[in-house]
Amino acid sequence: MLLWVALGRRLPPGHEQEGERPALLVGVPAKLGRPRFSMLLVAPVTSCHRQPWAQAAPRLYPRLEAGVANLPRASLVLLDQLQTLDARRVLRHLGDLSETQYAPIAEGLATLLART
Repeated sequence: MLLWVALGRRLPPGHEQEGERPALLVGVPAKLGRPRFSMLLVAPVTSCHRQPWAQAAPRLYPRLEAGVANLPRASLVLLDQLQTLDARRVLRHLGDLSETQYAPIAEGLATLLART
């Protein structure tokens, strides 16, 4: 599920995504039990998809084509910037990914979180 969210300010500025932007919902802590707070695990999305760093690590930065989940431009899911946010920071639902569109993201997350 792609969401439009309000991310908080980050320090140092420039390395982490902040402000209002799309983010991919990748986890709901409430699925594991009753959480202390209503939190969501998201991966920010950026439209800066032609960067050398993205092309060098496509499993870390899976690409979403323009139009997927109503994205206006081709974008990257930043799996290296997973973060939790309060559910109240969700401003709106943008759209949903198909299983095929989500598969490379799920594969990247599984590798990222593996115990090796």
